[in-house]
Amino acid sequence: MAAAIGSARVGALGGLLLRLCLCLPALALAQQEMEIIALRHRTLDQVLPTLQPLLEPGATLSGMNDQLILRASPRNRQQIRQALAAIDTPPRRLLIRVSQNREVEGRDEGVAVVAGGDIGQTRWIGKPSGGMQENTRVEVRRGDAGVSAQAWDSRRTRTSGSMQTVQVVDGGRALIEVGRSLPIPLRQVAIGPRGLAVSEGIVYRDLGQGFYAAPRVVGGRVTVDISPRFDSPGESAYGTISTQRLTSTVSGRLGEWLELGGSSQQAVGAGSGQGRSGNSQSLDQRSVWLQVEELP
Repeated sequence: MAAAIGSARVGALGGLLLRLCLCLPALALAQQEMEIIALRHRTLDQVLPTLQPLLEPGATLSGMNDQLILRASPRNRQQIRQALAAIDTPPRRLLIRVSQNREVEGRDEGVAVVAGGDIGQTRWIGKPSGGMQENTRVEVRRGDAGVSAQAWDSRRTRTSGSMQTVQVVDGGRALIEVGRSLPIPLRQVAIGPRGLAVSEGIVYRDLGQGFYAAPRVVGGRVTVDISPRFDSPGESAYGTISTQRLTSTVSGRLGEWLELGGSSQQAVGAGSGQGRSGNSQSLDQRSVWLQVEELP
């Protein structure tokens, strides 16, 4: 008899617990209320991925027209508001500077020997070319005959560069590009039923200098995805274009100059003939630097 009474009590208690468990979700839903929160600085796409993992079971969070629509319990709504206050802040304003530099150095050196003729008539063999700089010339004559020697060593340096700046917010993207169009004569020859047809005209090639950048700031450090571009007229002949491209991701302190990369090309040539001998050297160096500062 006592065992039957104990079993009945256990069954009644189990049924009561089951009813309480079934009622708890309904009670929680009954406590949930809707709240509309207006965003001040950030967009819905920026805040929703961070806030949604904080929702309690049964709560909902959506957005429209820069407003959050939240349905949750008072405690959960308070948690969402605290988290939103930490992320809905004004984006940091940044100033990006990119410096692209090029320096070309050249050197020509050599010697030439000139022999003179006779009977009042001068005959030159391997006459030195004019326009030499920093050269030394020695001449020895006897009557109508003579010999002269010339040595030269000329150097030249040419520098070019550009500095571009652009403002962007943290997490944004920036593109700046300036340039000009280079006119290039074009001649085309085509063979038709009536023979050769020649047409002449002018085409334009764009020379651009600039960069694309996407910065991200964490504390006092910045990470930048950047692609600078630097075009300039070529050295070999008119119409040629020297290009420089670079794509990189770099990280450093705000306000610090960061070297993105560079290149160095060296060429050496030598030649001789008709009483002269010489050689030439050239060095083409390029560098790209980046700086990101935070604006007030």
